[in-house]
Amino acid sequence: MVRLTCPPGSAADFLWAPDEMRWRRAFCGRPEQVAEARGFARTLFAGAECLDLVEFAVGELAANTLRHTRSSEDGGWFGVELVYDDPVYVAVTDNGGTSVPAVEEPDVWAESGRGLWSLSQLAAGLGVQGCQRTGHLVWVEIRLGGAFAG
Repeated sequence: MVRLTCPPGSAADFLWAPDEMRWRRAFCGRPEQVAEARGFARTLFAGAECLDLVEFAVGELAANTLRHTRSSEDGGWFGVELVYDDPVYVAVTDNGGTSVPAVEEPDVWAESGRGLWSLSQLAAGLGVQGCQRTGHLVWVEIRLGGAFAG
């Protein structure tokens, strides 16, 4: 058995060390789980300048999985991955569906359809991986300081 030694410094030094911290969690594909996913992010990023952007990204990406993929069907789920680094990495995995997530200029008169576009304007990076059959991973990178990408 390897015995770990306590590193010098404070608890804060330990918690906020320069190494990335990575968390993953799966959520049932039900609407109330979007709030749970936002709460998960809020807890992990409490005190960080980018907290609001991280919470917005998780909420938007999770809501999109339920609206546009098979994640909301019986037995469906979505996954959230968060990495505390600079930039912060936020990713949501879905169960696939009939379309591919895409950033499109929003219709000014439409009541929805602005989420992914808004994220693309606020984030330092945004991408989509995967396919309709097996699922997608939609990710954004957010500056740790919380500044807008602009």
